[in-house]
Amino acid sequence: MKIEDKVISDERLAIINYKGNVEDMGILLGKLMAWAEVNKIQLAGAPFAIYYTSPEKTAPEEMIYDMGIPVSKDTEISEEGEIKIVDLLEHRVLFTMHKGSYKDLPNSYKEMVEYSIKNDYDIIGSPKEIYFNSPHEVPEEELLTEIQFPVIKM
Repeated sequence: MKIEDKVISDERLAIINYKGNVEDMGILLGKLMAWAEVNKIQLAGAPFAIYYTSPEKTAPEEMIYDMGIPVSKDTEISEEGEIKIVDLLEHRVLFTMHKGSYKDLPNSYKEMVEYSIKNDYDIIGSPKEIYFNSPHEVPEEELLTEIQFPVIKM
C-alpha cells in the first residue's frame, strides 16, 4: 500500500453532520445531491465522510460523522436545514487509495497510523474518506476510497 503526503487547497463543502449508522450514508448523500440539483450548485469533487467516532469503539447508532460533497467556491456559506456550507482551510494530509471492500478499511487505517509514527507525522484531526465509486456502480473488489489523515510533520 502506497502512503504519501500532500497539501489540500482550501475547499468549500456542503455537509450534513449526522449521528447514526453509517448505513444511512446513501440517504444523506441523496439529500445532498438533491439539494445541489435543486439549487443549481456546481459540484467540485467526489462525496466524502469525515469520522468523529471510531466504528471499532462506537455502537453503530452512536456514530458521529459528516457526510459531504465539495462545491464550487462561489457557493455562499450558509445553513439550509441540516445542510451547512463551510470552508475547510488548506492543510496537509497523509493519504492512501484503498481498493476493495469497505470492511477492509480498518487494515488501511492501521497501516497509515503505523506509517505516521515511523515517519514523524502527528495526526491532528479526524480521518476523511473520499468515495470515487459506490457498491451500486462496481463490484466490491473494485471500490476506490481515498483515506486522508490531517497531519503535521514533526
